[in-house]
Amino acid sequence: MKLILIAISAMAVAGSALAQAGHDTPATSAADHAAMTPGAQGVGVIKKLDTKSGSVTLQHGPIAALSWPAMTMSFKAEPSLLQGLKVGEKVNFTVKPGATPEVVAIKHAG
Repeated sequence: MKLILIAISAMAVAGSALAQAGHDTPATSAADHAAMTPGAQGVGVIKKLDTKSGSVTLQHGPIAALSWPAMTMSFKAEPSLLQGLKVGEKVNFTVKPGATPEVVAIKHAG
């Protein structure tokens, strides 16, 4: 019984230390968070852009990682990611797949 209490106490201390470690890390920006978010890479042209509501329509090439053919589709995106972009511009982007695919990173294509 004593061994069980020691083990439980050790787990509680370890959990508390991990939680505290998370509070000591600096805040990450939306761009930093996007860079850490897994997703599939794509290249496309902006067809429509709404920086206020956070949506972008892209005509993109095939995205092999998602088994997507080339198509034109709208994506949700953080409005801050869309600042400085223009309709007609070629971009590289990262899309997080799901029920509602979301662009988590986007930048001018070089």
